[in-house]
Amino acid sequence: MTALPAVWVDGRRQAAAGPHVSARDRGLTLADGVFETMRVRGGCVFRLDRHLTRLAGALAVLQIPAPSDLRAWVLEAAAGAAGADASLRLTVTRGLGAGGVAPTAGGQPTVIVTVGPLPPSSPAIYEAGLSAHVASGRRNERAMTAGLKTLAYTDAVAALLEATREGADEALLLDTEGHCSEATASNLFVWTGDLLVTPPVSCGALPGITRAAVLELARAFGVPTAERAVGLEELLAAKEALLTSTLRQLAPLVRVASQPIGGGAPGVLTRQLADAYTALVARECRVPRDTP
Repeated sequence: MTALPAVWVDGRRQAAAGPHVSARDRGLTLADGVFETMRVRGGCVFRLDRHLTRLAGALAVLQIPAPSDLRAWVLEAAAGAAGADASLRLTVTRGLGAGGVAPTAGGQPTVIVTVGPLPPSSPAIYEAGLSAHVASGRRNERAMTAGLKTLAYTDAVAALLEATREGADEALLLDTEGHCSEATASNLFVWTGDLLVTPPVSCGALPGITRAAVLELARAFGVPTAERAVGLEELLAAKEALLTSTLRQLAPLVRVASQPIGGGAPGVLTRQLADAYTALVARECRVPRDTP
C-alpha cells in the first residue's frame, strides 16, 4: 500500500512534500484548468468513467488537450490506496504560460494526481445535520464556465468564510435570479413531501456525480424526482433537505439561517438515501458492506 498522501505529476511519482509544478503554470497563475475529486474504496474509484467524462467535457470547452494516459494514471494512483478509503484528486491545467491571458500555442497540459486520506468529518454531520447561511454573493449561471469544475473556487472559499462568521456549517449560493443553486462544494436536494427536487445546471449547479447517483436511487425507490428551479421559500418550507458530494456523500441540511428545515433533524428519506448510497458505493467497488 502506498503511503498517503501521494502525488503523481504527468504520470511520475513525486515526493509528497516537494515542489511539483512551475511557478509559471497557468493553473497557478490564472486558475486555467479543471479538476475532479473522486472517492476510492478498496483501490476502486467510484464511477471513474463518469468523472472522466465530465472532465473531458470541461477540457473540451477550455480547449485544453486531454492526455491519453489520464485513466491509466488515475488507476495506478488508486491501486496504491487499496487498503484504505481515500480521496483522489485529478487536476489538469493548461500548463506553462509566458504571461498574459492568451494561451501559448502548442502548450502541454500539466496533470496532477493526488491521493490522500478522506477529510475528517464529525458523525454529528449525519446524526444532527448541517446548518447553512445564504451567501451574500451570487452564483453566475450565465458565466462562460458555468457548470464546469474549474480551478476557480475563490467565490466558494469566500462564501464559506462568511458562513463560518455567521455560525453556520455551510454556505448556500443563490443564482442571479434568486434561485437556489448549490452549496460551496455540494449539490442541493429538497424533499417537498411529494417530490425530490434538485436545482438544474441552468441555475449554475454543477452536474454532480453523487447528485446523479441520488437521482437514480430515488427513482429506484419510486420517489418522484425533478430537476427544476427551487426558490428559497420552497427550501425553507421543505420536509427535508440534503447536500451531496463525493467526499461528504449525503449530509442532511436541517437549518438555513435561523429557520429549521422540516423538524430541524435528519429526515427519514435522507437516511434511506444515505444508506442506499453507501451500499451502492460498496457494490460498485466490489467491497462487502461489512468492510470497515
